[in-house]
Amino acid sequence: MSQQLSQFIEAPVETVFACVANPELQKQYNPALVQVTYPEGRDDDRAVGRKFVVHFRQGGQIQQSLGETIAFDPPEHLAVRMEAGMWSVLVDYRFESVPGGTEVQLEMDTQFHSAFLRFFSGLLGMAQRKELRRRLQALKEFAERIAQSPVDSSE
Repeated sequence: MSQQLSQFIEAPVETVFACVANPELQKQYNPALVQVTYPEGRDDDRAVGRKFVVHFRQGGQIQQSLGETIAFDPPEHLAVRMEAGMWSVLVDYRFESVPGGTEVQLEMDTQFHSAFLRFFSGLLGMAQRKELRRRLQALKEFAERIAQSPVDSSE
């Protein structure tokens, strides 16, 4: 199941990229994100192939997904693959500097590993699209706010 969305953000491409690539900034606009850990360490100079664990809130519980960075080309491209039990997802962000800000292209390809979830993939897809739109809007509001009053996004 593939979803493609775009969002114009009135902020420099470097700011928008940092808001997506930096988990500490992500937590400020994504309340579901608890933390991201790097079992093998975090080194942005060797980001491609880097493994990570995302801890997130879902249904009142803390869940985990295992991930790997598959593309890291600041400030233009970031892609990760994640898996948690009955699903896996490829999340691919493209960032383009345009007059007045940044155009973000988001593609998310979700694979369900159970017949039950595949059966309901249409309904799940609608819910996922709504959630992605909400998250892109939250990213827009956050990036535009910090672009107006710069903070250190190099954490």
